[in-house]
Amino acid sequence: MGLMQTKFFTRALALPAVVAILKRVVPPLDRFLLRVSRGWLNTALQPVALVNTTGAKSGKRRAIATICMPVEGGIVVVGSNWGGDRDPAWVHNLRAHPQVEIAFRGYVGPAVAREVTGEERARLWRQMVAYSPQHAVYQAGTSRLLPVLLLEW
Repeated sequence: MGLMQTKFFTRALALPAVVAILKRVVPPLDRFLLRVSRGWLNTALQPVALVNTTGAKSGKRRAIATICMPVEGGIVVVGSNWGGDRDPAWVHNLRAHPQVEIAFRGYVGPAVAREVTGEERARLWRQMVAYSPQHAVYQAGTSRLLPVLLLEW
């Protein structure tokens, strides 16, 4: 069991004060670390990808760092927004402009995002929760269904 899969970390990641601090510190630090390391280094002690999206409304390039689960031919990401009541902006960006660029564990290149539904979503959700248990805590803390996206290269 990885450090981030322990009950201590899962519970800590559900505390509003911890989440508030992490939301301010982790994303900019991860964007920097992932950019300079070609997707190898991050603060999460688990797989994180740097995903360059195009703004749904603005058309501007946006870089986000998000926990991911590697799968054959790509990665799976969840629009948890730290358990917030709204989808993160990057989910809207991926829906509007699915062509992205990813830096993940030495791979830097294009990918295409698609939101998964039905049985495929259920299967990938189960795998993601086993892989990264804090997603179950985030889902339990909101009434919205967390979007699951597959980014394929």
